[in-house]
Amino acid sequence: MIVQEVSAWRTAMAMIKEGLRPPIVHAATGLCRNRLRYLYRTIHGQAAMQGRVSECAYNQLRTRHQIIEGMAFYRIYQRLGGDRIYQVLDAELIVKAYRAYKAVAAECIDITTAWYIARDLRERVLAPRLCPVCNREYLYDPRCDHLSRCPLCGE
Repeated sequence: MIVQEVSAWRTAMAMIKEGLRPPIVHAATGLCRNRLRYLYRTIHGQAAMQGRVSECAYNQLRTRHQIIEGMAFYRIYQRLGGDRIYQVLDAELIVKAYRAYKAVAAECIDITTAWYIARDLRERVLAPRLCPVCNREYLYDPRCDHLSRCPLCGE
């Protein structure tokens, strides 16, 4: 039991260092919300932003550039996790993929958006799709107009 708790705190620490808000960290680790808020304040020197967070990737990916950056994160995440990403939401893998993504991205999506991309992939509401026109892969979500067509060619 102690090993699991230490592992959960290590994961929470990594998630919070990247800027993931305490309610999401709580949902991923099951750790106490108040202690996670305190940890966030300690690491960032200020309280976490309050208020609701959009709970779908399509609400976070609003511009063409954000959609392309979301795809870049997805590719790194998929390369590191393989087909497992469609079955399990692994917080450590998401943080690892996000850090690798940040190392190569010019303008990054935030960790919350990366989290929702990973979660929506697992829940199969977001899926990679091949564009019939330009033959490139893009993230497809039928619930949203701007994710129902290729961001590169518009088809």
